[in-house]
Amino acid sequence: MKYKISSLSILSIILIIILGFSCKSKNKNYVKNKAMVTIKNTEIEEIYTRLKENMINFIEPGVTSYDKKDVEKCMHIIDDYIIHIEKAESKKEAMLLVEKTVKLLNDINEKCGEELIETEQREDIAEIIILSGSFKGFNSRDEDITEEWREW
Repeated sequence: MKYKISSLSILSIILIIILGFSCKSKNKNYVKNKAMVTIKNTEIEEIYTRLKENMINFIEPGVTSYDKKDVEKCMHIIDDYIIHIEKAESKKEAMLLVEKTVKLLNDINEKCGEELIETEQREDIAEIIILSGSFKGFNSRDEDITEEWREW
């Protein structure tokens, strides 16, 4: 039996696929993609990916005081920063965002027994925050804008 596919059927299928993807993008598990689309920078994407992989790879069940959910919470804080720094219109607004982000990261790291953000992760997180701000012209690439509030 042969099937005829009309152009209307093809359009319907395409629409269903597009709607499916747009519904998924509203899910908070897809925030990273929104953040990366917002910043559009491969350097930050590489650091972000490395950071997340390293945090997950350091998890030792029954040994580390954090788990994959804690890593996701941490990455969500970073996602929010990336999304909002892109919308910031002044250095003052950007620095308030940096302060808020760093303090949220302090809190989650404390809840994880100070194990979630170790030296490597600290460097990556600071670099993401600094680079994102520098791309907007709020700071230079070598200016540690996290240090004032950072406990990790």
